[in-house]
Amino acid sequence: MQIQLIHPPIYFNPAAVQATRPSLPLGLAYIAAALREDGHQVFVLDAAMAAPTQATSEGRLQYLGLRPEEIAAAIDPNVRAVGISVLFSFTWPLVRRIVRCIRESRPDVLIVGGGEHFNGLPEHSLREAPLDYLVLGEGEETARELFRGLESDAAVDAIPGLAFLRNGDYVQTPRRARIRDVDAIPWPAWDLFDPKAYYEHGYVMGVNAGMAMPILATRGCPYACTFCSNAEMWRRCWRARDPKQVADEIEHYHRQYGAVSFPFHDLTAILRRDWMLRFCEILDRRKLKISWQLPVGTRCEVINEEVAGWLQQTGCHAITFAPESGSERTRKLVGKRLKEPSLIRAVRASVRHGLAVSNFFVVGFPHDTAADMRQSVRLAFRLGLAGAHDIALSIFFPIPGTQLYRELEATGRITPSDETLLAPIFSMDAVLEEKNNFCAHMSAATITRWKYAILLVFFLTQFIVRPWRPVQLLWHVIQDKETCRLDIFLNERKRRFLRRFSPSVQPKENRV
Repeated sequence: MQIQLIHPPIYFNPAAVQATRPSLPLGLAYIAAALREDGHQVFVLDAAMAAPTQATSEGRLQYLGLRPEEIAAAIDPNVRAVGISVLFSFTWPLVRRIVRCIRESRPDVLIVGGGEHFNGLPEHSLREAPLDYLVLGEGEETARELFRGLESDAAVDAIPGLAFLRNGDYVQTPRRARIRDVDAIPWPAWDLFDPKAYYEHGYVMGVNAGMAMPILATRGCPYACTFCSNAEMWRRCWRARDPKQVADEIEHYHRQYGAVSFPFHDLTAILRRDWMLRFCEILDRRKLKISWQLPVGTRCEVINEEVAGWLQQTGCHAITFAPESGSERTRKLVGKRLKEPSLIRAVRASVRHGLAVSNFFVVGFPHDTAADMRQSVRLAFRLGLAGAHDIALSIFFPIPGTQLYRELEATGRITPSDETLLAPIFSMDAVLEEKNNFCAHMSAATITRWKYAILLVFFLTQFIVRPWRPVQLLWHVIQDKETCRLDIFLNERKRRFLRRFSPSVQPKENRV
C-alpha cells in the first residue's frame, strides 16, 4: 500500500518571550519505519521543511512551511492513504484546515490521524475534521494492523487502539497494551526526512550544539502528574531499551549523518541508576566525539556524584530537572513526586561535574495562591545558590486529556474551543492576558508579576554568587553559542535585531 505521512507546520508566536522550536518528528519517523518494515511504500511530506523560510501570518500567530492548500496539492497522486501527526494541540486549528483541504482535493484517500492531541480529544477532532481513523496511544502496532487491513479491504473496526465515526456515532475500540519488546521496534526512518536541514535552520530540541539527531532511549513515565498527557498517551508504564542498542543507534547516526549532538526526547530518561551507568560505560568505550543532552526533564533522585561524573565523561553537557513548583502543597496536588533535598543534591552534583542545569517551573496552576508563589521564589533562590544555570518558566495551560483539563471542563471553565487550544502559545507572551489565566486565586497581572519575581531572584542570586556567569553569557552571545536556555533566548533576540538590518543573517555553526 502506498502511504504518505505528513508532518505539519506548527504555529509560533512572534511576540512570545520564549517559543517552541520545530524539531525532527521522532514519533512520525518511528511510524514510518514500522509501516515500511510491514511492506508498505511510505512517503513523507515534511511541510515545515518543504518551505522552511515561508512564513504565513494568521492574526498574532505565524507558521513556517507549506500552506494547507499547498500541502493538499503536494499529496502524491498514487497514494491510497494519508497519515498526519499532531503533537501539540495548539496546532489543531491549522491541521484541521489541512485535513479539510486534503479531503476536498482527494476525496478518494483515507485520512488517518495520530499523536498526543488526538489522544486528548479524539471525538472532538473526528467531528471537526473529515478524518477516517485515529490511532490512539503507542502507534506502531496499531498502525501496522490498520493499514494491513485497509490494504486488503478487511474489517478494521475490532483493531485495538482506534477511534472513528460510524453513521455519526463515535466508536473507540479497547486500548492496546503497551509494546513490551521495545528493542524490536525498528529505528526511525530518518532517510525519509532531511535532518541536516533542521540543523541548518536551528530547529533542534534543547540547545543547538552541532548537527543533531534525536534519541529515544525509554518510553513512557511511571508517574501521573495531573497536568501531563503521559497518562492518556502512554499510561503509567516506563520501558527502557537495551543501552547497547541506544549506543549503537547514536554511533550509526554519527557515522551516517555526521551527527555530533544527541538530544534525548524521553519523558523520564533517568529512572534507574543501573541503566544509566551501563549506558554511559558502553558509550564511553566507543570514544565517539559527540555530545548529548537531556532537555525534556528527568528525575533528580538518581543523580549523585557517580552518575553526574559518568554523564560528563561521556559527553552529556546539559540536564533538565522538573520541580514544577517550590510549593510542596502544589506538588502534591499535581501529583509531582519530588523532594526538595534530592533536587538540590542533584543540582549541586551536576554543576560540580560541569553540566548546564535547567529547571522547569510552572506558575498559575488552578489552585495556586500567593503563598505557593512565595515558595517558588524561595526554591528559585536555593537553585541559584546551588549553581543551576537557568529556569524554564511556563504559565499553566490545560492540555487536553489531562486530569486538570477534565476538572476545568467539568466546572465549565473551559471548552475544547480554539481559544482554549491556543492558550499555550499565548501563555508565552511577556504579559499574560486574563483570558489565558486558569488560576482561581490570582489575576493574570498578579501571575505575571510572580513569574518575573521568580526569574529575577534566580538570576540575581546566580550572578552574585557566580559573577563570571554574566561574562560567559556575553561571550556566548558574541559567538552565537548555546549551552543553556538563557543562551537560546539571548541569541534569538540578537538574531531578530540583526535581521531588521540584514534579512540574510543566519546563525553560525554552534558546538559545545
